Amino acid sequence: MLGFAMTEKRQFERAFFDDTVSVQHGNDTFEARARDLSVGGVYLLSDRKLAHNAAVVVTLKLPALVERGKPPAVLEGVVRWIRDDGFGVQFGPTGALATYALADYVARRNHQL
Repeated sequence: MLGFAMTEKRQFERAFFDDTVSVQHGNDTFEARARDLSVGGVYLLSDRKLAHNAAVVVTLKLPALVERGKPPAVLEGVVRWIRDDGFGVQFGPTGALATYALADYVARRNHQL
């Protein structure tokens, strides 16, 4: 029997994230349920089937932004993988405030800060 080891390709630590987010794909906007989140992307539960490499804009509320009275993060990204229950989005450049808010969420969630 041939054996092989799966190598984790994720660059950023992920954290459980359970919230409804807005997804824009072209002229279509729909809601999806976020399952996990990192500085680099998000996994979305959805019955919508988007194509690999589809450009999307994800809008989500992050505690660090809410606490400062800031609007939700609006993050451009690309669909990088598709599963039966949803799809993974890799974020493009996020900007300093959104990057901080994403990193803050992961740190709080995973390290009880």
